[in-house]
Amino acid sequence: MAKRNDRLYVRQTYMFDGKSNRKHFLKYIIEENNYTTMAEVGVRDGRTTFFLLDHIPNLKIFAIDNKISLFYNDTVREKYKDRLIAIEGDSSSVANQIPFVDLIFIDADHSYKGVCKDIDAYKNKINLGGLLCGHDIDYPGVNKAVKEKIKNFDVGPNFVWLAKT
Repeated sequence: MAKRNDRLYVRQTYMFDGKSNRKHFLKYIIEENNYTTMAEVGVRDGRTTFFLLDHIPNLKIFAIDNKISLFYNDTVREKYKDRLIAIEGDSSSVANQIPFVDLIFIDADHSYKGVCKDIDAYKNKINLGGLLCGHDIDYPGVNKAVKEKIKNFDVGPNFVWLAKT
């Protein structure tokens, strides 16, 4: 993946004392709020998904990607069983395949239009008291979409944005 040179400076507004990466921050958020369900929209190779499932035994993840073969196979299916539901397809088009969950993490198409579509598709799939969040708020398209679609949000470590519902 080519290094981007168009990243924006975005100030962190949510203080976190743990490791400064998304998987540790998400683990903290999930455990702090006693969340048991989430959807990860844009999974790629599954590093975040597998970390969360390995460290939070009661968590169930709906893992959405346009190519699930990059992270999902028979070994993964057997290991996580019904705690990992892989859904293949265009992220905004498959939102109707997930139930209400405690947390939505958007990290798929980083274009302005793509993030707008994902926010619109998933913002009403969150349980009361849950979180809508995503990654890469320092990307211009993500930043613009989040600022337009979400009135109040915080920025945590590793450019994770989050908004309480």
